Amino acid sequence: MRSRTLGRTGLQVSELGFGAWEIGWTPPGDAAATIGRLLNRALDGGITFIDSSAAYRWSEEHIGRYLGNRRHEFVFATKCGSWRVQQPDGEWVQTLDYSAAAIAPQIDRSLQRLGTDYIDIIQLHSPSLDDLLHGDGIDGLRRAQEQGKVRYVGLSADGDVAWQAVRMGCFDTLQITYNALEQEPAALIAAARAQGMGIIIKTPVASAVYVGPRPEGDGAVAWERAQAVLGARILGGVPPVEAALRWLLAQPLVDTAIVGTTSLEHLDANLDAVERGPMAAAVTAAMAREYTRLQAPG
Repeated sequence: MRSRTLGRTGLQVSELGFGAWEIGWTPPGDAAATIGRLLNRALDGGITFIDSSAAYRWSEEHIGRYLGNRRHEFVFATKCGSWRVQQPDGEWVQTLDYSAAAIAPQIDRSLQRLGTDYIDIIQLHSPSLDDLLHGDGIDGLRRAQEQGKVRYVGLSADGDVAWQAVRMGCFDTLQITYNALEQEPAALIAAARAQGMGIIIKTPVASAVYVGPRPEGDGAVAWERAQAVLGARILGGVPPVEAALRWLLAQPLVDTAIVGTTSLEHLDANLDAVERGPMAAAVTAAMAREYTRLQAPG
């Protein structure tokens, strides 16, 4: 597993990270033992970056329970502003509040669930543009940083919110959607890198919308476009999910790409794909040409 430097943080992170959204929907108990095996397999396979959120139900709890004794082996990023709390009746209630007053207890809760005294990166989780421009959330993040609870501060967002974060210049990292089927954010990523921000990629394999038969309805167009960019005519015998991941790893502006799963088989497939290295330049160029052709008017 190769490592890259996460922008101005100086943190060394594996180019393949682990996204902990999916594991959050497995409740504690006997069934969660598979999550423990999965997380330890990720670290054993060389993954040193794990990303979670206060909104991912039991995700942080699983990480604390199964990796607490290996905390020194990985960089941990989580998110705040959007969080879920389980009620006495078992129902989960999601709340959105990006104020400094709301963020402080969220960070404390994350630390408690993780069983640690520090978080490497705390990120605002998909705030609105108004929250970013007029709220005091960034003050809450900085206060936690001054208290030693977090090391670096970041943002997880796309579009106008991400652009505004780059202009503000106060975030150490940016988590953004970027993949072989959504290449437009390249200019935004370049601008963020120019500011020294570390780049974390979410949805790196485009949620594998191209796997399986052609869907009906709205998904059909996206599926057909994916067959063109990630089709056998371009990829030859490389599976499309592997090609999408290796395409991303060929992008020099990317520091780490987080892929989530609850399947040991899928995790091992991702580790194997990364071991094979970035896609050949000729193949990535062909994918780019096909993508550009599909974006052209008409």
